[in-house]
Amino acid sequence: MTDDDTDRTRTGGGGRPQPDDRTRVGEAGDQDATCLEQSSAEDDTTRVSSPEDATRVSPAQETGEDAAGERTSGTTSNWERPDLWSAPSAGVIGPGATIKQRFVLEELIGQGGMGAVYRARDLRKEEAQDSEPHVALKLLSDEFRQHPDSLVALQREAKKAQVLAHPNIVTVYDFDRDGTQVFMTMEYLQGDPLDAVIRQRGAIGGLPQKEALPIIDRMSRGLAYAHQEGIVHSDFKPGNVFLTREGNAKILDFGIARAARVGTGATGDQTRFDPATIGAITPAYASAEMLEGDVPEPADDVYALACVAYELLTGKHPFLDESGRKLPADEAARRGLKPVPLRNVPKRVSRAVQRGLAARREDRFPDAGMFLEAIKPPARLGRTVVASLAILVLVAAASWWMIIREADMLVSLDDLPDSLDESRELILEGDRYLEAGDAPQAHRQYTLAWEQVEEQDGISSRDRDRLRVLVDRHTDAVFDHYVREAQREDLDEFSLELLRISLESLERSELGTRRDQLREALEKVNDRLDGE
Repeated sequence: MTDDDTDRTRTGGGGRPQPDDRTRVGEAGDQDATCLEQSSAEDDTTRVSSPEDATRVSPAQETGEDAAGERTSGTTSNWERPDLWSAPSAGVIGPGATIKQRFVLEELIGQGGMGAVYRARDLRKEEAQDSEPHVALKLLSDEFRQHPDSLVALQREAKKAQVLAHPNIVTVYDFDRDGTQVFMTMEYLQGDPLDAVIRQRGAIGGLPQKEALPIIDRMSRGLAYAHQEGIVHSDFKPGNVFLTREGNAKILDFGIARAARVGTGATGDQTRFDPATIGAITPAYASAEMLEGDVPEPADDVYALACVAYELLTGKHPFLDESGRKLPADEAARRGLKPVPLRNVPKRVSRAVQRGLAARREDRFPDAGMFLEAIKPPARLGRTVVASLAILVLVAAASWWMIIREADMLVSLDDLPDSLDESRELILEGDRYLEAGDAPQAHRQYTLAWEQVEEQDGISSRDRDRLRVLVDRHTDAVFDHYVREAQREDLDEFSLELLRISLESLERSELGTRRDQLREALEKVNDRLDGE
């Protein structure tokens, strides 16, 4: 792969060069790569061009009990017994094969340490006449079957990733298997990975401020949302950020990163991936605490975020040795290195990045939300004026909201203006998922429907309130689904744990109105788990 490759499509990682549009899905790109020690050197294999950017894999302590089996059946699964699995439904895996009688593999678009990634056509989406029926399908390497605990851990993390519904996070659809073939399905994107953009623009001193700052803002929003949901990425780097053709930034591989104890199994800057030791870190972007084996915390993501922000603005990693090698945080601290202060950027941004690059966790921002607040432009109006306006707006909004609530049943999707067509389509897409029994994806679509309007200008408060009523109403249908699940008596312990994760995520969401029923369901699940 060369730095001249342009206009690519990717959901995750490195792929095969093509003369025109390309797709890169799966592992991280050339520099920030995760690959097996025994990976071949064929052209379509993701390789590491500089060792300091390589993802280093260390032992993770998290192990599983029983993962949910074929979807959520409530029965004991056999994820821990791969030796009992039957053969996959597709005899030969490759373009033209059909996985799980649903996903038709069309093209190999990426190869990395965890396995191969294909562009796949989702037959269920085609049946629903979805305008974009393609997904990115990552087939895990056969070596995972030798380490059942790793499969269980990955399935748990994929389940957690499914609750991350945010415009700046790549959607993870599912983690499943077809016979002996384990796979993960994700959102299919078009655009360029951030590491390639930095390589292309680094020679001229990074991206212009007007381009870099919006990307930093969007990355911060995605991480801030994940931290709010209790999830640490733990392997954030340019190769795990994707810039879409529409100009949005999306964070990848939350289904692979995990909030687990990271050990010291890797040596030096060698790129390794061993399914028996799942926890993955990239030394050039890992905090000193993570390199020492501490449990990842949001502040560790902040360090990586600050590194990436610095690279965007300067074209260089903040800590380089005399040869230009990117230094890990612990080595930079031993050498007493300090990053060169940023120039030609607002002072608030320079200060925030400097704090984010602090060697000690306690000196950084505690999470990405605090970093985001620090880089935001200050309010132009005085505090007194802002406070007065805020009170007036709240009073007006409360009055109008009460009126809308009284007329709740009168509001329909047809009442939304054309400017909210995207939110309307997301709600309809959520309805289709819910009808198919996929409540996590339904909730994701409803959440995105509301978040779209939060970032959209020119929408009247009346139309926003109407949309909120509709989103709440449809979200309540998701609540009802999980409340019914909590009443099932045939759920095993692992299924109850997954249900608890979903209920806790819904409880943190601001959407939906049936809070009391949700809390009661969560209490029932907790009581059952305490009694197991």
